[in-house]
Parts: sequence; C-alpha cells; structure tokens
Amino acid sequence: MDCCGHEGPGSGDARFDIKRVADGVHVAVAAPAYKVNSNTAIIESDDGVIIVDTHSKPSAARVIVERLRDITPKPVRYVVNTHFHWDHWHGNEVYPAAYPHAEIVTNQLTREAMLRKGLKRIQDHVRQVPDEIAKLEADLAAARSAAERERHEANLRLARSYLAEVKALRPALPTIAFERTLKLYRRDREIQLLHLGRAHTEGDVFVYLPKEKVVITGDAVIGWTPFMGDGYPEDWATTLDRLAELDFTHIIMGHGDVAGRDWLRTFRAYVYDMVEAVRREVAAGATLEEVKQRVPAKLAPTYEKAFSTYGDYRPWRTGVLGNIERTYAMVS
Repeated sequence: MDCCGHEGPGSGDARFDIKRVADGVHVAVAAPAYKVNSNTAIIESDDGVIIVDTHSKPSAARVIVERLRDITPKPVRYVVNTHFHWDHWHGNEVYPAAYPHAEIVTNQLTREAMLRKGLKRIQDHVRQVPDEIAKLEADLAAARSAAERERHEANLRLARSYLAEVKALRPALPTIAFERTLKLYRRDREIQLLHLGRAHTEGDVFVYLPKEKVVITGDAVIGWTPFMGDGYPEDWATTLDRLAELDFTHIIMGHGDVAGRDWLRTFRAYVYDMVEAVRREVAAGATLEEVKQRVPAKLAPTYEKAFSTYGDYRPWRTGVLGNIERTYAMVS
C-alpha cells in the first residue's frame, strides 16, 4: 500500500496516512488523538470523487481537500456520512464550499438522527468543552514530569482549537437520503450504499465496492473497543453477519488501519460474547457492579490483547465497562 503522512497548517490532530487500498480507492487513516478524527475513504471514478466521512471539524476536512489535489484533479461529487456521530460529519460544510456541486448522502435514519440528536450535541459540546479545558488546565498545573506536561499541553491545544471550531460550525446536513440501499453506477465502478441493520447506531451506512472487494464500515467496525453509547449491542453481531455475507477482502474502518476479514471475525465475536456474558449474568440476578467485575475477567484472556493494538489509546478495560453498562440497560 502506498502511504504518505500529511499534516495541514494548523491542523493539530488532523494527521492522516494516505494509503492506497485498491485501484482508485484510498483511505486517509486518522492518527489517534485526544479529539478523535474519523478515517476518510476516497473513491475516484470516471467523473469525480466520493468521500466517505468528514471528521470532527472543518479544519480536518480541509486537510483532506488539500491532499486530494495530489491524488486527482477530479471534483468531489458525493460525500457519504456513515452515521450521525460528530467525528464523522462535522467537516461536511467544507465540501460544498470547495466543490459547489457536491451532494451529501446518507440514509433517512441517519439524517433524522443528525437533526434530532446531532444538532443538539453541537450545542452540548459548546457548553461542555470549557469544563474539559478547565480540567486539562488543572491536570497541566499538577503535572509531575516533562512527558506528562507535554501530553496535557497538546491535549489542551486540541481542546481549545476544537471549541473555537465547534462554536463556528455551519452544519451541512445531507441533501440526499435513502432507505435501505442506494447504488451508484459509474462507467468504471459500482458503489453500493447499504443499511444492514442496527449496530453502532440505528442507521449505520456501509459502502461496498463489489469489483474491488472493499467495504467501508464507519464505526460498526473499528480498530479498538467500540463505543456503544448510541448502539444496539443485541443487534450488532447479526448486522455484522449480514456484512460478512458480502464478498470483500479489505475493510476500511471508521478508526484504525485497514483490516481484513479476520479482524471482522474477532470484532464480531467480541460483541457477541460480551452480550451473551452480560445476558447470562442478568438471568442469574447479578447487579450491574457484579457484572462489571465478572464479565471483563471472563473476556480478557480472549480479547484484551486483540483490542490493544493502539496501546493505551481507548483502553479495552475502560471500553468494555461502557459496553457492559449499555448492554445491561438493554437486556435487564
């Protein structure tokens, strides 16, 4: 895979490795950071480019627009949002500004979630990030080592720049919405947009390139422990089973490096085993606190190492507790 890192002026955490996945298909893999950015898939066709997901803020999307010019002179025609979470669509506004004919596409469920929950969360961020900044300032003041100080300083910079951007956001909502399937046929490529069921959110969109055998999953599959706060743990594994029925060799995930089918098996097994373990505990009358002690201990030998590829970033032990809480609330 070709690869070249790039950091735009003032992009802060918007660092991406651009990798070629197939002919005319690239991914900008976002470096793990305090204010997380999603990966972006770049699909080139005979008449233009399709972008999948636009990061947590406009400045990050601008880094991609700048990098695109090195890849192709063609304009962006479509932007696809895989789900309504802030780190996948807050950069939307950049594309119609740079490419006036660009359409933003998602499914109806995701567009509704953006309106119902996403817009409100922008205001929540405006209110909450100042407290985050105050905590980081206190952590910085209490830092004991140069390394700790450096880490808090970097995080503080990102939090401050994120707050400035989120206050100025002009959220660009999707202009095209579909129900279950939307197929785009180009002279050289077929692009399928699929809703396979509930997983990370109620409306996850998968993008499938049958000829290239590539699937783009958003956060329904990622390289670390999934966030389930808006998720459907009981449906998730079944949705991934439908995904597994497609013929593909490469997975462009919402976060983390490009993966293969083996990672899908591991990720699906984790979700399934976690839900089943919580279900058994609930059936036996266990309290949430008991479940949070027993289930991680049971799953750790199989999954802790697999979900720690990114070191201390999004640690499995913390993530699994959140997953257990969400599942417990839904099964009890």
